[in-house]
Amino acid sequence: MAAEQIECHVCGAENARGTERCQSCGARLSELAAELTEEELYARRHQPDEFELRWVFISFGLFLVAAALALALLPMVIPTYDPQGFPGIMITIVLWFVGAAAINYVSPGKKFLEPPVGGLLSAIPTMVYLSSIADVYQLSGGAYVLGALMATMMALMGAFVGNLLRGDPAKPQLQKNERKPSRRPKAA
Repeated sequence: MAAEQIECHVCGAENARGTERCQSCGARLSELAAELTEEELYARRHQPDEFELRWVFISFGLFLVAAALALALLPMVIPTYDPQGFPGIMITIVLWFVGAAAINYVSPGKKFLEPPVGGLLSAIPTMVYLSSIADVYQLSGGAYVLGALMATMMALMGAFVGNLLRGDPAKPQLQKNERKPSRRPKAA
């Protein structure tokens, strides 16, 4: 029975699906009962889906692993590679951008907020590590804070790029006999 009922957005009363006006308060219900058209879905193609904490943790883990590989393990393999100071911050920014693009490319739906949140959470220990290994290229604390914020911003941009790389769905075309639906209320 619940599938045949629609709740009024004004007063909360239950009404039969397909009813144009609420039986209790008279509010228009037609827009609530209608599904989105193909054109409306196409217009919303770059809007984020619901926030999923699971993808924040996936982002956090991916960023920490990438930072550990590029900033801690790679200098052990290549002795001349020294990612302290400004180069370490720039490497982190690039890693966050590429990682967020990859996450949004492989994740179901559009994940714009999860990679930057995971990036911010993982930027904190990354910047603390970069500060701790700095012996020659000592930067101020503000430089590391700025680096964490820039990496987070690049994660947001990378997430959007990952969505673009996935490709746009084909834009729906209106048929000649079909009119674009109007949202304006009809005159009574």
